[in-house]
Amino acid sequence: MIKRTEILVYINYKASLIQQMKDFGADIEYVNKKAGYCVLYIDQSKQRKFTDFLRRAHGVKKYEYSPTELVELDI
Repeated sequence: MIKRTEILVYINYKASLIQQMKDFGADIEYVNKKAGYCVLYIDQSKQRKFTDFLRRAHGVKKYEYSPTELVELDI
């Protein structure tokens, strides 16, 4: 089973920041440049490394985990 987490990230939009998130393994679902946020999904096995990246990244205002439970997929 692959367990995933939905994260809401508030950002100052930069294309390079979005690319860095993709390089860390995040699946970016939605980006709103005007409101300054993006919705992404990350595997729980990569979650700790990714949140450490978000703490250090320039252009990230804050992030929060979504309270909704995601459906588990058998892959």
